[in-house]
Amino acid sequence: MAISRKEIEHIASLARLDSSEGIFDRLADDMQGIVGMVDKLAELDLGDITDVIDTERKNAFHEDAVIQEYTPDELIEPNAPDFQAGGVAVPRVVE
Repeated sequence: MAISRKEIEHIASLARLDSSEGIFDRLADDMQGIVGMVDKLAELDLGDITDVIDTERKNAFHEDAVIQEYTPDELIEPNAPDFQAGGVAVPRVVE
């Protein structure tokens, strides 16, 4: 499929693009390259490829279950260098 300069100008007018004259030829070449790449996909032999959608699976979700609950103190205290009164003590930085 060839894309002409006239088609690019029409697309630009539909999109209300204000472009200089020199850009339309370059855009036509770029669009032609893109269409060429898409046309190349049609050459692929996809005969041995099976469907990738699992139509047998009805529900892939599972029930959420709580394994073990922790309080914030149980999580923070063993990992904090200085844990005091339910929080992490940090050095004073303001005089």
